[in-house]
Amino acid sequence: MMLVLTLLCRDEADILESMLSFHLAQGVDRIIATDNGSVDGSLEILQLFERRGQLTLLQEAEQTHDQAVWVTRMARMATAMGADWVINSDADEFWWPQQGNLKSSLTQLSESVEGILVERTNFLPPPRKSNDQRPFYQRQTLRERVSRNSLGAALPPKLIHRAHPGVEITDGNHGASVDGKPIAAVKDASIEILHVPIRSYTQLELKIRQGTEALQRNKRVDPGVGDSWRKIYANHLSQGSLPSYYDSLRPNPAAIAAQVVRGELIDDRRLQKALGNSLPRVAVITPYYKEPLAQLRQCHDSVLAQSEPCLHVLVADGHPRRRINHWRAEHVRLPRSHGDIGSTPRLIGSYHAIGLGVDAVAFLDADNWYGPDHISSLLKAMDEHRADFISSSRTLCRLDGSVMGPCPLTNPDRFIDTNAMLVGRNAFPLLHHWVLMPPYGHLIGDRVMLHHVRQSGLRHHHLDLPSVFYRCAKAGLYRQMGEAIPEGVQPRPDYEASFRQWEADGQPPLR
Repeated sequence: MMLVLTLLCRDEADILESMLSFHLAQGVDRIIATDNGSVDGSLEILQLFERRGQLTLLQEAEQTHDQAVWVTRMARMATAMGADWVINSDADEFWWPQQGNLKSSLTQLSESVEGILVERTNFLPPPRKSNDQRPFYQRQTLRERVSRNSLGAALPPKLIHRAHPGVEITDGNHGASVDGKPIAAVKDASIEILHVPIRSYTQLELKIRQGTEALQRNKRVDPGVGDSWRKIYANHLSQGSLPSYYDSLRPNPAAIAAQVVRGELIDDRRLQKALGNSLPRVAVITPYYKEPLAQLRQCHDSVLAQSEPCLHVLVADGHPRRRINHWRAEHVRLPRSHGDIGSTPRLIGSYHAIGLGVDAVAFLDADNWYGPDHISSLLKAMDEHRADFISSSRTLCRLDGSVMGPCPLTNPDRFIDTNAMLVGRNAFPLLHHWVLMPPYGHLIGDRVMLHHVRQSGLRHHHLDLPSVFYRCAKAGLYRQMGEAIPEGVQPRPDYEASFRQWEADGQPPLR
């Protein structure tokens, strides 16, 4: 049996990756998605899953929310791919099987069943005035037992249907027909939809504005289509009362407590558990020692800002900062410093992330930072070239963070900065060299690691992309760039002594 999920998406980056990963883990074999002009990173998320071979991507630039037409096209494509069943979903819907997974639940249905109706209920939106930056599934755990739309009507169920080459999907994804005859569907409680339609005030405002204005441009649809959006737009967004409307969707704490007691609200942590255990593909490992907290914050913020979500692992080399315990990061605290320029913390952080299940690790020293697309660019190259090790170039910066220019030393055959490395799963066995290299090697550890990568025979690829921003704290790079050496930088270390000792130990030259 083949199960395909279709998705129409516009600016849903805050929930999209969780939604896609969840359904693929629940037995969906393939996703067909149409992006309707997203500008918030949603398209890049869809492209990531496309590169992985899990998703077929279509794009519609005309912002008319022509849902029935576009979803019908995707449902028919699913049939052509060999689908047996099709789920036509929105990005804020999680189709939850009561037992097994979605595929096993559908497999148990009688062959006479052409479609099933699936009920959905809403999670309460979070408070409008909140500084909580956690993911939606951590912030939103209260779910209504019975949900209604903004017009007071019960939420209509959604349809899962058997694939058919002539299927036509209705606006709203609530029904389907073949040759003008509606598909006969039965109610089935083996699957429910956990619905998270409102996740912040900003998201609600964007959804109502974009959705209503798109429907107003669509000459095909009846004015009754999207009635809920249209009324919120007219009665609240246009009148300036949308903040009050948003606040009315969430009862005050006393009312919430009473509704929980009466069973009208349910403390439902299923999504929290399911999605909280999922990890990004990439972990970024940052050893730190006694760097200023402002530098650590800049480093961490650059990881949070990556267009490809990352797990940030900060490893304290004997001097932990308490404040980091409250950051969105894994904080590993070592009881004493190892004095090896971060090599041991780098390995321990890598093994911690690998044990959690990531597919690749990158490195970022505490005084440096990434451009926003650094990890996504490297990961894309890793997928496209089927490489086990990806590197980039770097941009040299002054102590104050101002840019000097691209680093002239970068050479994929000789020198790749540690901060510019992405190590894939097949190259994980090489990571132990961070600790097993000779003591003099830590000063030139990046060259030692590149040597082992090249000796391993693993496939590697270099991007001439200076997306790592390297704060120059040693005098040599200022001379290299023809700059005056500012106060506060350290003298150039004696790299040559390490190179000579490496060669004296019978190793090939690294220079």
